[in-house]
Amino acid sequence: MVQRGVGRGSWRAAEKMEEALRAYILAMPGIFDAVTKRVDWSLSPQGRPYPSIVLWNISDIEQMNLAAPSGWTRSRVQIDIWADTHKIAKDLSLSIAPRGIKAGLNGLRATFGGYRFRIFVIDRDASTDEDKAVSSGVVHRFRLDLDVWHSKAGA
Repeated sequence: MVQRGVGRGSWRAAEKMEEALRAYILAMPGIFDAVTKRVDWSLSPQGRPYPSIVLWNISDIEQMNLAAPSGWTRSRVQIDIWADTHKIAKDLSLSIAPRGIKAGLNGLRATFGGYRFRIFVIDRDASTDEDKAVSSGVVHRFRLDLDVWHSKAGA
């Protein structure tokens, strides 16, 4: 088994970045009311009610300048929003990252959870998954791909 982050100085920071980003998403208007605490990294427990949100850290690269590490890490984060209907999944995705405007996570430049963040939406897509059984027979997913730059605040 390959251990992610072994030998990389950003691994501990990335774990805490994940906690900070999850807390920020849960604090966004309308998100907690819709999903309660069903926002998780890298898993979606079987039988969990919808809607729910699953976050995936696809990659992270510690950024370097000519002298040493810059202190910033660039992560690609995928957000999967699962719901019983396409409308609910899409509405939640638009609450998290509205199209065409700097709001929510789209264009976010902020400090929270002990980290500085610069976040941009780089792709979005919708799909259905007939393999995930729900009462209607289909579960709907809306995907957001984010470019997340983060560094420890004060570093």
